[in-house]
Amino acid sequence: MRLANRVAIVTGAARGIGRAIAIRLASEGCSVVVDDIDAIGGADTAKTITDKGGRSLFVPADVSNEQDVQHLVATTEKTFGTPTILVNSAICGLPAIVGNEIEPNVEVVLRGAWQCMQAVAPGMKAAGGGSIINISSVNAFMGFGRAHIYSGIKAAVIGMSRSMCTELGADNIRINCICPGTVLTEIWQERIEKDPGIVDRLARLYPLGRLGKPEEIANAALFLASDESSFMTGSVMVVDGGVTAANLGFGGLSSKPQQQ
Repeated sequence: MRLANRVAIVTGAARGIGRAIAIRLASEGCSVVVDDIDAIGGADTAKTITDKGGRSLFVPADVSNEQDVQHLVATTEKTFGTPTILVNSAICGLPAIVGNEIEPNVEVVLRGAWQCMQAVAPGMKAAGGGSIINISSVNAFMGFGRAHIYSGIKAAVIGMSRSMCTELGADNIRINCICPGTVLTEIWQERIEKDPGIVDRLARLYPLGRLGKPEEIANAALFLASDESSFMTGSVMVVDGGVTAANLGFGGLSSKPQQQ
């Protein structure tokens, strides 16, 4: 197993991408502490792991709260040992994202990632290194709809990660980002119920002709958490079905030169 005897904290792991990452890391022998403010979902993720024979614990913590973060790390250390893997996947609620609310996006996505990285860094240094994986988004590179604040904060996560990796690299602490494209998670259910054709329309924007699955992002996270990515830090891994490589809306334009 690629992560045997290692300990991870995964924030925002009650559902979606965070949940898939927690389960995937655990399947490779990692002890996983599941963090979320959703007590029911978080406990269910941890139970799913333990039911499969893995080691997991749910610790409810608001990553925007420094005391909660310190409690999260301390509980992890007491239960499983020093966390040498951190996945920052927590985001604020969908209404705050689509509503361009600055404070929730900054506090949860940016400050939350910052506080979690600061909290685990001393232990990782003492342990001889670690891997931090920050979940950003293709929104950091392109405009998708009107979620302008969310896009800006996800871009800031990349900048912060690349800056911090230069400081922590000497301690063998690697920091990398994953930028997913559109991934079908529970957050889409309400939209699909209101607009059943939305998935097909979105899929046409992707060269692969479909949207992503949470497990596909989890596989990328597993690679970055493992020794297989030991020479990667400050990297941005785009897992997006090709959506940032091409604008398929141009596909209907004629390839013939335009006459003047």
